[in-house]
Amino acid sequence: MSEIKNLDWNKTREFDLERTNVWISFAFEIIGVVLPYVGIWILIGSSWNTEKFHNYYNVLPVKEFLLTIICIGYLIIALGFNLITYILKWQKEDSFTFTTAIALCLTGFVTNSIWIDKLSIGGFAIFLKLIFLVVFALIGIFIGTLGTMFIRNFRFKIEEEDQILLEAYKKGEEIPSIKKIRLEKAEKYRIKKEQEIEELNRFKEELNEKIAIELKNKKNEKLDEKENKKRNKKNNKK
Repeated sequence: MSEIKNLDWNKTREFDLERTNVWISFAFEIIGVVLPYVGIWILIGSSWNTEKFHNYYNVLPVKEFLLTIICIGYLIIALGFNLITYILKWQKEDSFTFTTAIALCLTGFVTNSIWIDKLSIGGFAIFLKLIFLVVFALIGIFIGTLGTMFIRNFRFKIEEEDQILLEAYKKGEEIPSIKKIRLEKAEKYRIKKEQEIEELNRFKEELNEKIAIELKNKKNEKLDEKENKKRNKKNNKK
């Protein structure tokens, strides 16, 4: 196994082990994601109308549009809050998956309630809201996972470049510029791809040769069978 492959494996293991503490993650999700949502849902959620609590949804101008904008703003603020905690090193990359999934799930619950509450479907409305809640949660997990991978890969790239600069400094060598490091990486990547293409073409050629040999052997076997049958017929006539 090459050094590059070892490095990739170490990075993968590091990512699997390097996760936000569950209680820290839980606390930040409550503070930055759940509590703001509860405030929106109680004060202006389209479904929250009881005698005990006053709901401001019907007071909003262009209420459906404005509530949707507020929910989008909430989603942006939740992700921004998560980004700040990540920059301050209070949370790690995996937090983006949870924040995106939960925030999008809750946002979808509010915005979908706008049109679902207008339907005269009784208790089925709750079931329909739950379906959309799950759908939005799955979409959030997908988007959050992609975001987490992107941020993780960006961090790995920075760490690798810093390591190269540090090694050059320790050896007393000329410290390469970041552009030079990236150009060298791009050149290595190009060479690696060319080697992979060459190996693939070589594999195809070997496979084609094997197939040709097998077909030739089968053809010879059939010819031998025919010859044996002819000989057997002649022997039987005699």
